[in-house]
Amino acid sequence: MGDKFLDALRIKVVLSLAILIIGGLAVPFFISNVNASQPQAPGFLIDFGDWNVTFTTMDMQKNTDPYDALEVACTSNNFTSTLDGSGTVEEINGISADEAHTWDLWTISNNSITWVKQDDPHNTDLSGYTIAAWAYTGSGGTPTVAVDDTGRSIYGYQTAQRIITLSPALTEITGSLRAVTSLVGTDLYSNYPSTVVAGQNNGTIQIVGDYLNPSFEQIVARVPDMVLCDGSLYSHYAMCEKLRNTGVNSVLMYGGDSVQTIMDNIYIAGVVLGYGMRAGIVINSIETAEQEITSTIAADPQASHDGVMLALSPDKSPWVSGSDTYMADLTSAVGGNNVFSHQSGWVQINSEQIMSANPSVIILYSTEYSATQDDYNSMINSLPAEWKATSAYKSGNIYLVCGTAGEMSQIPGPRFIQLMELTARILHPDVFTDIQIPKYIGYNYEDFLTFTKDLDFNN
Repeated sequence: MGDKFLDALRIKVVLSLAILIIGGLAVPFFISNVNASQPQAPGFLIDFGDWNVTFTTMDMQKNTDPYDALEVACTSNNFTSTLDGSGTVEEINGISADEAHTWDLWTISNNSITWVKQDDPHNTDLSGYTIAAWAYTGSGGTPTVAVDDTGRSIYGYQTAQRIITLSPALTEITGSLRAVTSLVGTDLYSNYPSTVVAGQNNGTIQIVGDYLNPSFEQIVARVPDMVLCDGSLYSHYAMCEKLRNTGVNSVLMYGGDSVQTIMDNIYIAGVVLGYGMRAGIVINSIETAEQEITSTIAADPQASHDGVMLALSPDKSPWVSGSDTYMADLTSAVGGNNVFSHQSGWVQINSEQIMSANPSVIILYSTEYSATQDDYNSMINSLPAEWKATSAYKSGNIYLVCGTAGEMSQIPGPRFIQLMELTARILHPDVFTDIQIPKYIGYNYEDFLTFTKDLDFNN
C-alpha cells in the first residue's frame, strides 16, 4: 500500500470538499431519496443496549402506533413487556428500567442519520419515520446505529454472497467478520487481511479502481449483491447512489473519524452482510481489550499526558492530527492530550505552530522509514530545527511508527484497538512494564502487544 495510499488519504478531505463546493451542494451530502427497488424490509427495533438489537419486519404505515408496534415486536420474538398506567415502558424481556436506564421511544426522520427521543410516544405517528425503536438507554445515550450515512435503514438485506469493498478499512472490517470468502472486489490499496491478498493474486478478488476513484464499470462487471462505500469521500457517495439507481445494493458507511464510527461500521457491516453474530463477537473483543488497557492506565499516577503531537511526516510543515480523527480519539482515550485538538481533521501546520505548541511527546506515522536504529537515527538527525526545539526532542520522546503500523494509523478499521494499545504503552511506560516499547515500531508491531495481540482479525 505505502506512500501512494497515504498521499491519497492526505488529500481526500480537500478533494471531497472541493467537489462539494464546485457542485454547489448547500445541504448535507447524506440526503438522498430512498429507492423503492432496494430489497429492504420495513421494520421496528427493540434495542437492549450494548449492540444487542432485535429487528422485526413490520409495515409501519399500518402499525403507526408505537405501542402497537411494541406489541407486535414482542409477540414475534416471544418477549414480555410491561407498561404502567401512564404508558411508560417498565420492562421488555426481563430488562427493567432503573435509576440509570429507561425504555424510551426513538425515531430517525426520513433523510436523517440522527436518533431523536420522542417525549410523547402516545402522539407519535411512526409512518413518518425511516426507522423507530424502543431502546434501553442511559442518560446522554442513544440507540445503536440503525441507518447508513445516507439515512437509509441498514436492516432487511439478504446475506451477501458477492461483496465489494471500496476502501482498505471496509476490507479489514469484512475480514474481521470472516467474510473474505464472499469478497469479489476491492479497491487498489486493500492489502489486509492476508486472505484478501491471496484472493487478489489468484483472481477470485479483483481490483475495481483506486480508493479515490472506484470504477462503476468494473464494479458492475463483478455482479455484486452488496457494495460497501466510504462516507468520507464524495466520490463514494456518488458511486453509492449510482449503484442504487441501477439496482445494485450499496451502503455508505461512516467516515471513521472516531472510535465510535469505526464500531458503528463494524456493526453495520455485520447487519447488511448477514454476519451480525460475528460482528457482535468482534465488537465485544474490542470493548474488552479497551477496558483492560484503560484499567491498566488508571494505575498510572500521571494518567494524563500533556502535549502529544501526531504527525504524518518529519517536515517543517507536517500534516498532523487535530480533533475529529480516530487517531486523536484513541490517543485521548489513553490519556494523551493532543496539542492540535483545536484543529479539525488531518491538517498541515507550519513550523511556528510546532514551536508554539511545544509537544512533550511526538508520534510520527510514516511509511518512508524502516523500523531500524539506523533509520530512526537518520530521521532524528534530519529533523528541522523547529522539531529540535520541542520538549519532545530534548527529552527523547519522539517515536516512529512505520511500516504496517504506520499504515494502520490511516485505516479506520478494527485494528484501531491495537494502535490504542501501542499508544498507551508509549504514553505510560511506567505501568505497562511487561514490554519495553522501542522508539521505532514497524511490521513487528504485534511483538509489543499483549491485550490485543490475538484478536483474530486476519481471516
